[in-house]
Amino acid sequence: MGYSQDATARRDGMDVMDSSSIVTVWRAVRARLREECGDLVYAAEIARLRVELDAAGRVCVICPNEFGRAWVEDNVGVRLRALWASVAEQACDIVICTEKTLSSAKSQTVSVAALNAGGVSETAALPPAEPVEAEAKREARFTFDTFMVGSANMMAATAARAVASADAPPFNPVFFHGDYGVGKSHLLAAIAHSASLSGKRKKVLYLTAEEFLNGFQSALRARDVQPFKDLVRDCDMLLIDDVHFICGKPRTEDEFLQTVTALISAEKQVVLASHCAPSQLSVSDDRLRNILAGGFNCPLQGPDLDLRRKILDCKIAQARNHCPDLEVPETVRDFLAARVTSSARELEGVLNNIIVRTAYMNRPVTMETVEEALGELPVKAERRITVDDIQKSVASYFSITVDDLISKRRTKAVVRPRHIAMYLAKTMTTRSLPDIGRRFGGRDHSTVIHAVNKITETLTSDAVLAEDVEALRRRLRG
Repeated sequence: MGYSQDATARRDGMDVMDSSSIVTVWRAVRARLREECGDLVYAAEIARLRVELDAAGRVCVICPNEFGRAWVEDNVGVRLRALWASVAEQACDIVICTEKTLSSAKSQTVSVAALNAGGVSETAALPPAEPVEAEAKREARFTFDTFMVGSANMMAATAARAVASADAPPFNPVFFHGDYGVGKSHLLAAIAHSASLSGKRKKVLYLTAEEFLNGFQSALRARDVQPFKDLVRDCDMLLIDDVHFICGKPRTEDEFLQTVTALISAEKQVVLASHCAPSQLSVSDDRLRNILAGGFNCPLQGPDLDLRRKILDCKIAQARNHCPDLEVPETVRDFLAARVTSSARELEGVLNNIIVRTAYMNRPVTMETVEEALGELPVKAERRITVDDIQKSVASYFSITVDDLISKRRTKAVVRPRHIAMYLAKTMTTRSLPDIGRRFGGRDHSTVIHAVNKITETLTSDAVLAEDVEALRRRLRG
């Protein structure tokens, strides 16, 4: 496929392609590279590239960072130039560079006047071959700043930050597990985002298990797995989500095992996530299970009431980016946090439906409109838990009486259960601090704050306390 003189400009007596024709050529070149490299290599390293003409008429293939530029130059640079020459059927200088090496004036537009000796004053915008910024925006949305932390995920968040900032793996591999919608994917994206911005020149690769599987199978079909191996092993940090998707596929399992083993041996960080713990994975090779179980395994629990409220506040703040006049009253936020209990993902989905039904239709967000919207949605609700329920459960669990909990006694056998009961009342009900204090013998709200803070601070370091609190949560939820 060639391009005629009509698709070119003239510079120094030579034909020079214009902005629209290089986009057309680039699409054809990318399609050929995708066929030759496979979907995984394409998605990770090639899809995010874009092309642009500089003032000298050279074609600039622009990479997001220096690691990407080096990879493209070393692995597909020669082939890219050969494909470009065969598609365009004309000589052309191709430069592989990074975003930082281009001036801001050249990053968005191409001056046709710079290419045309006749002095055409038009400035033609050069659209990217595909929306390459979409992935960067998605990653920026899932950061540590937007990952709300509570007792259900505090240990996981602490470990994730340590991994993202460490020069060498503090533990390897790291394996996060929990039900769908508890924040595993968010945490992996936050680690990748933070590590890539750390200034330590880390090469970070974040894949889903499906991308790993498809990439490996494409390499097998092409009878050349080396590019795939180079991609997944030539990084400082490899993150793979939903690793249970690989289970039951022996050849892919074996490649995954070899990849994880090679990276750990080279002291490269491996971070994984799944809906179940390593011991519960249906793998065909026990060596893989043993390696995964030998790292740091961290469960994430479903969010409690306090954490759901934090998540809801964060999602509402994010929603104001496209709906600046959105106002959600405190009573509505409390109601939603108590009503939608299964996962943060479902909570966000309910919020989105409410926004469309209210703010987008110029209706205020009120309890009436929210209940109307919830009536149309299949929302899993938790049975309503009261302070009385909590007091009775805590008293029974610790073999004391409810009268002991609300008394003035300050023995250790009573104070710790009392603090736990106040903590559960704050995180599992919508009662205010003063109301909780009144229900515990007329205590001041500051006493409740002290109890909640005490339990929150101790949960991560006291395994017995964490086990007691979780057991009480399960008992209260039935």
